[in-house]
Amino acid sequence: MEQNALYYPHIGLHNPSWIKAMALFYDNIYRIVPDNVIPEDSAELQPLLEEGSIGKMIDPAKYSRQASEEFLAKIEDWSAAALCCSDEEEQALSRLHTDKTDERVRELFREAGFKEENNWMYVPTALASNFMLYMANLIGTQNKLSLITSDWGAWTGTSYFGLNGQIDESIISLGDGADNAYSEAFGLFGLILSELIPMNISEIPANDILTFREKRQDEINNFRTCMYELREELSKLESQEVRVGTIQNKAKELIRAQEQYKASADIIKAKGWFGVSLMGFPAPMIFGQLLSIPHASTVALGAAGLAIGGLFNIQNTKEELKKLNQQNNASFLVELRKSFKGYTRARGGGDMNYHAFNCMEEYVND
Repeated sequence: MEQNALYYPHIGLHNPSWIKAMALFYDNIYRIVPDNVIPEDSAELQPLLEEGSIGKMIDPAKYSRQASEEFLAKIEDWSAAALCCSDEEEQALSRLHTDKTDERVRELFREAGFKEENNWMYVPTALASNFMLYMANLIGTQNKLSLITSDWGAWTGTSYFGLNGQIDESIISLGDGADNAYSEAFGLFGLILSELIPMNISEIPANDILTFREKRQDEINNFRTCMYELREELSKLESQEVRVGTIQNKAKELIRAQEQYKASADIIKAKGWFGVSLMGFPAPMIFGQLLSIPHASTVALGAAGLAIGGLFNIQNTKEELKKLNQQNNASFLVELRKSFKGYTRARGGGDMNYHAFNCMEEYVND
């Protein structure tokens, strides 16, 4: 887990509770804002914004050319139907700032007859949103930022782009009876950690969040480091390196760090905890066999709401996966008033991994 994060897909910080929650354990939170655009932020966040670490702006202009060229070059190879616009979607237009696209892309929009006005282009929502997700993935990778969002659709989109669209539509059975021939295949797994956000986060003043960040820096860093080390161990790409015992020890270290982190929140008077973090990471299929992870389900790693589950297959080679593992550090942090253990009842079937899998499948199959 990186110490800094990129908040996407929105520019304005409209949800003070969620931003305050993210500020509890990210040192800096960036967002993509074109030059001369002033975001509309919640007044409740003013102390955090004035301090300067939260809401930092990244000008997309320097990334627009590379993002535009890559997006145009790869779009034909991606199978996601969500990348194509239906007749109805063609009628739904979104504003895309010209700084976020290279001249080549803007010219294509102009030739297609899309309107441009005061540095804003009005393009199909599906195309604009997918391009912005691709740019967020690019900026996050180049600046070593975790991608954070509370939107399932955005998470599936950036995960898809992070894996360069190389996924299968269904996951191989990972549980008992899985063929050893699959040990050379790879999948995207989900690390899930519950109890991240104080239940009374909406009542905690931004000034108290600042005090917590200053006085509890050691607990925050330790919690973040343990989460990162567990993810790294889970991401081993050579089957002989997958060590269940080491994973279990890292999980125990993370649980201890989380308890210390929660205890240190006395300074903000936290009244209980909720919330879930889901981070995707590539790993060999033998990993799922060793942990006996069933199809699109989760296996608990500890008593503190820590689990892992399989999402879907990846079509890349070993070398490609090694590179992806270094670049794809997306995390999905979403507020839930129930832990992931209660997600089945809340959603009427399946668990969080299963829901994430369904979101990705919908993104691919529309």
